[in-house]
Amino acid sequence: MFARLFGGFHEFRATYLLDKYCRNNDPFSSFDKRLQAVLDLHQGIDTATFIDSSNLYTYLLDALWALYPNARFILGVRDGRDFVRSAITRGWHTRSSFDTIPRKSSPYYSRWKNMSPIERTAWIWTNRNEIALGLLEHIPRNNWMLVRLEDLDEMLLCRLEEFAGHPIKDKKAVNAEVNSNPVQNFPPKEEWSEDELQAFYAIAGNMMKKLGYLDFHNLKQ
Repeated sequence: MFARLFGGFHEFRATYLLDKYCRNNDPFSSFDKRLQAVLDLHQGIDTATFIDSSNLYTYLLDALWALYPNARFILGVRDGRDFVRSAITRGWHTRSSFDTIPRKSSPYYSRWKNMSPIERTAWIWTNRNEIALGLLEHIPRNNWMLVRLEDLDEMLLCRLEEFAGHPIKDKKAVNAEVNSNPVQNFPPKEEWSEDELQAFYAIAGNMMKKLGYLDFHNLKQ
């Protein structure tokens, strides 16, 4: 959606980066590794005009800012419960890539085999946001913006344009079903059992509070 909004790339050379660097459980564990990955990924780009929307940048934010101190970063987040539904439908709870399973140092590593699909995908959502927010702490606050996708309206789109210093190309992308699942084989959050909700909140509750989703949805429901 963000790629369509700003007329940029979606996951620019992501397959190349995954194939080359992401064959182990912790490919970006040091700043030097992250710097090397960004330099490799962005060979030949025009830094003045380059726009990309990619989950991989979650793990590379500090290296990106070190190389491009004038860059602007938009972290798009969504309700973790909606993420869980989508992720289970896509089978992410069965994957074993570096960002879908805990590191050995994680308290969830020894529990992983016994965790339910909701618990696993709640961990994926929480872990990604924790990493992104942690790395953004190294970047000046004026250089990044957090956007909840549920909040996108005309006023927020204007703020995004002003922040990015780049015109939005396709406002209709906000309401379009961009990259959506053609089939949903897991129920929406409104149909989850109390046990399923508690399993989710036990892992993702603190991040839901941090991102404002508990209050937001309590008002809506």
